[in-house]
Amino acid sequence: MRVTGCAVLIALMMALSMNVSGQQNQISSDIIWDTDRSHSGTITVSNGFSLTIENSVVSMEAGSRIVVEEGATLMISDSEITTPEPPKGIVGFGHGIGSSASSFMIPASDYDEDFRATISPFQGGSFFGFEFVVNDGESIYGNESELVLEFDSEANDAWITVLGHPTSSMGIAGLELEFDDSSTVQIPGIELETRNMRPYGTAGYEIVSSGSVHISRSTMLGGNLQLDGKTIISQTALNRSTPIIAMSNTANISLSNVSVGWSMDDHDLRMGPSTKLSADSVNWTGGLTDRWERRVGQQMVEFSSSDVVYRVDGLGYQQSNVGSLISDRNGLGLVGSGIERVVEIGWALDSEQYSQSPIWIEEAFITTESFRTAWNPQSEVQDYGGRVAIDWNKSNIIAMAGSPDIVSWETPDIRILSVDHGENLGADPNEGWRANLTISNTGNADAIVYFVCDDAQTGLRQSIGDAYVGGLVESGDSSIFPINWTPVGEGEMALTCTILTPSQLVIEDYWGGGSITTPLIDFQYKEESDAGSVVPALVAMAGVGVLIGVYLMKRSQST
Repeated sequence: MRVTGCAVLIALMMALSMNVSGQQNQISSDIIWDTDRSHSGTITVSNGFSLTIENSVVSMEAGSRIVVEEGATLMISDSEITTPEPPKGIVGFGHGIGSSASSFMIPASDYDEDFRATISPFQGGSFFGFEFVVNDGESIYGNESELVLEFDSEANDAWITVLGHPTSSMGIAGLELEFDDSSTVQIPGIELETRNMRPYGTAGYEIVSSGSVHISRSTMLGGNLQLDGKTIISQTALNRSTPIIAMSNTANISLSNVSVGWSMDDHDLRMGPSTKLSADSVNWTGGLTDRWERRVGQQMVEFSSSDVVYRVDGLGYQQSNVGSLISDRNGLGLVGSGIERVVEIGWALDSEQYSQSPIWIEEAFITTESFRTAWNPQSEVQDYGGRVAIDWNKSNIIAMAGSPDIVSWETPDIRILSVDHGENLGADPNEGWRANLTISNTGNADAIVYFVCDDAQTGLRQSIGDAYVGGLVESGDSSIFPINWTPVGEGEMALTCTILTPSQLVIEDYWGGGSITTPLIDFQYKEESDAGSVVPALVAMAGVGVLIGVYLMKRSQST
């Protein structure tokens, strides 16, 4: 009984070593797989720990995953990572006719009897609207479910060119050859001889890493590799397991003595703007499949003002231009349409583009078309703004003076330099206090600037000649504006003068402005001069009184 129980236990342990459960599994220790096994579900390597796969074949069931957390490590050496469900369909690149046309061959010469070839779309798709050209001659149009061709026993191999828009959107599952005796032969698309076509279908498994991945002397079949940490791949074959996707700014990819075959997209490696790449002795897919692409997600442009009309030139490989755009009330706008775009292409080594330039790099610019505010009304002052280079590595492009991305830019920079009042620190409220306000513009664009002045203590608006005082201040220069302060009442008071900034500005002082406060000014009503004093009047009245008295005395004596 003990022997039997031990045997059962050993069998169970062997079974467990050969099959990993489809449930979620967390690795919180250093684990080694060194025997052949199958894996389903998700296994996560935790921070600080490792999973080592060596000298073994691991069959990854459909939908299975290995997740490597930041700070964790996955080591694969002398092993094969495969799947029973690798992509088996094929699809064109969508480049139309000519040398870039997508074609596949029906091997008719392999058979010495009549047969019927049924071409099927991938997973219930439709051939509606697609044209199939046989040996560059006869055109046949497919229907929603299939395309059928007849071959006799003497037929030669037939090349079928796939045309339509877009041919890159519809995969071909493969062929079914049906013979007169009702026997059939199934040929998956991936097993056909092709020209300018690539695999089509869903990856059988995923390896997703934010940590470290080291793969050496191994083969990878039918996987999706998302490697955003540090990755080293050497002496390894990748089949239907590319493009490797490394979009993180911290991703670091090193490839040496690597063979890449049957990439699932039109490039073998997809990187982010700052992904680091080292590639030595890499046998890339070639043909119409580029070595790599760099992609950038949504970018914004940040202006100092709302309602800036701008355009983006040279965006992406197609040099697309979505037309005029406008910044919102926060000064923000999209760079282009806001979708992910390609900013760098490492051309295939055997491509015409490579012979002209091995790498294409985006050179895009933001150009303002209309940048108007209260300081530069139309037809009076030049347009503000200019041209800004688009940096891939930034989520926000700063389109303001002083930005390192500026190619050319024109905006004002306004400051109140001084209030010149000489030695005059007192005045009669009726006559007013006179001074000169000097405003400078250290920017490179003119501005029409106005200011107001308030009582420094009460904040009440003061009369300084006009409701708004100001005018043109040219770039690199200063202007003097006279004021005449006539307050209401007497006493010591100070005046604070403030620049009126454009309401379109997101932050009030983007273009300067500010205020200045005068010293205390003593306002007193002046006394009238001697010529107009009350004393002469009293003397005159007294004289009149004396004359009247003398007159009355003489009159009484005469009577």
